[in-house]
Amino acid sequence: MTDKQALLQAVDAHQNQLLALLDRLISFETMSPPARNTVAIQRFLDDELTKIGFKTKQEAFYDGDELLSAEKPGTDAANYHSLLLNGHVDVATVDRQSWHTDPFKLVHEGDLLYGRGVSDMKGGISSFVYIFSLLQQLGIDLPGDLRFQSVVGEEAGEAGTKTLLKNGETADFAVVGDTSNLKFQGQGGVVTGWITLKSPHIYHDGNRAAMITTGGGLKAANMIEKMMVVIQALEKLEQYWGITKRYPGFAPGIDTINPAYIEGGVTSGLHSERHEIMDHRAFLPK
Repeated sequence: MTDKQALLQAVDAHQNQLLALLDRLISFETMSPPARNTVAIQRFLDDELTKIGFKTKQEAFYDGDELLSAEKPGTDAANYHSLLLNGHVDVATVDRQSWHTDPFKLVHEGDLLYGRGVSDMKGGISSFVYIFSLLQQLGIDLPGDLRFQSVVGEEAGEAGTKTLLKNGETADFAVVGDTSNLKFQGQGGVVTGWITLKSPHIYHDGNRAAMITTGGGLKAANMIEKMMVVIQALEKLEQYWGITKRYPGFAPGIDTINPAYIEGGVTSGLHSERHEIMDHRAFLPK
């Protein structure tokens, strides 16, 4: 029997081990918001990974939150690619009144599993650690480096993974274990940018009539109104990309532009304080 056959057989034979691990991870109440509650689950994962031969490292994130990374060196890393498996341990906030079961206890109902984070994404984290454990039990050593990241901040837009990348953690290939109907899907990425509109002059709002009336004589603009023009232009660009951009495996229109945040002045009139819009968009190669 090959290593691959032995591993697939073990995956089916030891599912109770996987479910026990998932139940344990769900029991940690790592809701975000409020966040700042993941140290305990990260320490638990650290212990589990250490038991099966991983070298672990903790990274301070926020007070009450930690990032965890781990690595198991390959037997021939110089000649084989490294693989990184990544997931997050924070979960969305729970409205307990809307649950008919305890959201922090794994519940079986037929073929379905219930619990906060079963799919997003403690299921992915537990599956990774489960596979690591089976590899250890079967004595299967990979030739390339095997790396793992358990991050925080996904539910609130906090850059847990980005922090680890900035600190120099890299790999040749990476898999994020979020729900995907058992399909591997490439990720185009995200670019965040700012558009800033400024005026060289500030006018009292009493001057607006001279600005908008034909022959009024005042050449000026309201930056808030100008931002509406910018947003309309971004919408047209988004539509154009939806028609013209294609990439294998991605649905049409995946290139989106999301105006997510506007910041402006606080005076009551036509002023030149900064009005900004964040361009937070997913993108694909041209």
